[in-house]
Amino acid sequence: MADEITEPTPDPNESIPVESAPESNDVQSANADSAVPSHVIDDASLLELREKIDDVDAKLIELVNARASLVVDVGKIKRKSGAPIYAPHREQAVLKKVQALNKGPLAAKTVEALYRELMSGSFHLEQPLRIGYLGPIGSYSHLASIRHFGSSVAYEDLRAVEGVFIEVVRGHCDYGLVPIENTTGGGIAETLDTFTEYHENISIYSEVQLEVRRCLLANCKPKQIKKIYARPDSFSHCRKWLATQFPNIEHVGVDSSGTAARMAQEAYRDDPECGVAAIGSELAGEHYGLHVLFSGIEDNPNNITRFLVLSKQQAGISGDDKTSMMFVTPDRPGALVDVLSVFKRAGVNLTHIDKRPSRRINWEYTFFIDAEGHRDDPAFAEVIGEARAFCRELTVLGSYPRSQRLLT
Repeated sequence: MADEITEPTPDPNESIPVESAPESNDVQSANADSAVPSHVIDDASLLELREKIDDVDAKLIELVNARASLVVDVGKIKRKSGAPIYAPHREQAVLKKVQALNKGPLAAKTVEALYRELMSGSFHLEQPLRIGYLGPIGSYSHLASIRHFGSSVAYEDLRAVEGVFIEVVRGHCDYGLVPIENTTGGGIAETLDTFTEYHENISIYSEVQLEVRRCLLANCKPKQIKKIYARPDSFSHCRKWLATQFPNIEHVGVDSSGTAARMAQEAYRDDPECGVAAIGSELAGEHYGLHVLFSGIEDNPNNITRFLVLSKQQAGISGDDKTSMMFVTPDRPGALVDVLSVFKRAGVNLTHIDKRPSRRINWEYTFFIDAEGHRDDPAFAEVIGEARAFCRELTVLGSYPRSQRLLT
């Protein structure tokens, strides 16, 4: 071609200085081979590690299913004897054992989460369980239920605390989960009052502690928010953050965090430019298709809610238990002190005390206490009997394993 530039052919007899001599193709190739990009070596190493992981996974599946086969046999024995499928004292023992065996690098809470899901699958194999919780879907009670019982059981969304009690009493739900107290807001009056109505037919079977992380959920940018839906207590728990970030935004109170998320979803369905947000759990955001704009917006980062698992059965001794009681004292000076002094003299620690109007006589109160110990322990039973002597009435609401770990 006329425009093609050709290099002059070098004279083979002409010497070329070493320092300026170009490398031959063979030398260039050799140098290229010796300068293999590091990611190629990493890829080879990763491939080897992944093959080892695949081998471990194959063994894990084999072992998990071997465990499941044993669980099926356990279920047959339990059904024949009428023993409960879910036994919190046994759950506590299993979790303690596997955490003691865990040498890392997995964190203890990760191992617990894995085994809770394993046990959830075991429930399904032994006998499918139905768990009632204070709804709606996406509520913190729903989240606590899933964290405690896992994803392999059936859940019943109930819209009142009393509804959870009723469905367990009627046998429509195997177990129920209700909130009992919060580190910021204190005791849950609705739950305490309901115990006075249903204590003869139901027992506290277990307890659950959940870290409550409130999220701002929306499908718009923060600066486009015009209105926020939330429970009134969510607004109060996030008051300082909201005053700083959204000082002039309309607040609309609703009955639950799940309802707040559902109403926000419906608002976006009707008008994508509505600028509505909700305060709720990440679970609520996932269920209703809302994005988490901000997480952990509560003013108190150590916000924990304690829940109770309700059952028609009684939990066995785990060795680290609590007993919940309610009682009414005579109307005389020092009556409450007399009851509490029994526990002091016996060296029994009280971890919770609350009171509610008895709703039978004006200015008469029902007291609620949690004490460390189990009703089936003879020494502790003797303490309860002594305390009962100072009460007009005393009812043991249940003995159950003390919660060992905070769920998130």
